[in-house]
Amino acid sequence: MKILRAGNIGIIDPENGQGSLYSFTMGKGWQPSSFMLSGHGLPDRKLFVNGTAIIPYGFHNDFPQRVDALLGKFYAGEGIISKVTGLQWGQGPAFYQEEVDAVANKFVRKWVEDDLLGADLRSWTGVQNWKQFVRQCAGDYNHLGGFFVKIYRNRAPRVGGAGRLAKMEFVSARKARLLYPADGSDRVPGVMVGNFPFNNTRYTYNYPLFDPNDPFRHPVSMAYYKDFTFGQDYYAVPKFMGAWEWLELAGGLAEILKNYNANSSSISLHIESPQSYWDKAEERIKARCVKEGREYSPKMLEDFKQAAMEKFAANITGSENAGKYLHTSKEFDAEADSFVGWTVTPVDKKLKDYVDAQIKIANKADAAATSGFGLDPVLANLIMENKLSSGSEKLYSLKVHMATETAIPDMVICQPLQEYIAANFPGSATRVGFYRPVVDAEQNVSPAERLKANA
Repeated sequence: MKILRAGNIGIIDPENGQGSLYSFTMGKGWQPSSFMLSGHGLPDRKLFVNGTAIIPYGFHNDFPQRVDALLGKFYAGEGIISKVTGLQWGQGPAFYQEEVDAVANKFVRKWVEDDLLGADLRSWTGVQNWKQFVRQCAGDYNHLGGFFVKIYRNRAPRVGGAGRLAKMEFVSARKARLLYPADGSDRVPGVMVGNFPFNNTRYTYNYPLFDPNDPFRHPVSMAYYKDFTFGQDYYAVPKFMGAWEWLELAGGLAEILKNYNANSSSISLHIESPQSYWDKAEERIKARCVKEGREYSPKMLEDFKQAAMEKFAANITGSENAGKYLHTSKEFDAEADSFVGWTVTPVDKKLKDYVDAQIKIANKADAAATSGFGLDPVLANLIMENKLSSGSEKLYSLKVHMATETAIPDMVICQPLQEYIAANFPGSATRVGFYRPVVDAEQNVSPAERLKANA
């Protein structure tokens, strides 16, 4: 018996020569029962690493790896995440100052050049550049709902000089875990950096938690920036957590259909062979035994049958033989008063119904996935039920997304730089945000400036 599984669904091939297949489900698939019982939240229990108590990231302290495996199996997972990030990013982070439009009675962003701040951010050493730092933070935020940052202070306070923040550095969530609060406290004291969930005991480092109210206290500190998640005290939970099972299902469908096609005929076949064929074969085998001076054994006929059936079946099964034809002949049996010969009868397995059902499941999974990511399917470039969205639909969805889904991510992703500015440039009115040009409808754009005119 052969069992082929992808995620929490699979097929059983009894390998009985009849092409029979059975499907099965396994509840939550590879998720441990204890993880299921805890719901979709992340546990707050203690886990000791090198004698230090940390808050595990997921029941087995491998939540980032779980998310990576989940999105890696879903064909549109990373594409949707990339689209969300791209819509946030616009043309990248830039400096602005907040002003009030007295006529319209609303806050507006006045984009500015701040040479002093720009030079300070460009002076970071050991980091690609400050905009790449923001890009990395946005990546972990969109995958996990939060991200870790390491903050370096200058060396001047060691000799009584003025303190300044020297640079910030992104740390992957795969490598960072929050330290468990002291008894009677809810405040996380710091962050451990290592190689989780499989730790090398020689390479774990503990850093104190960064305090924006006392930014120069520690030479090196770390911070965890996250979106608010209801019911979670420490780690954030990604937006798509509620669609986890749908994403897992969508990621497994392709492999299931692939295995189905590779291990089964497109239809089941019933093969009938005439007895006269085997009678004549037996006579030939006996004649050969007499000629060669060997004793005939019934096993010789059975071996011949096995070889004949394998050769016959090889010509009618398997996806590589699709479109081939098989020729058989019949002869008249006087005793039976009828024609006899090989007969291959297809047995309807409702293949079309099966494939249609899988397509419907995939469509539902696509819709659930994009809803979980907080992105309209129109903006995710997904064709739902063979319906291609119009340009006006995309424009409307884009404007709604910009108006409702970007402010909070902007605030969280840019928070480290805001704290950096507050520490190094106290009183500065300069802020950091993502610059996104306003998208107008084509009819509101002059003909010379339209997309089709500049394509």
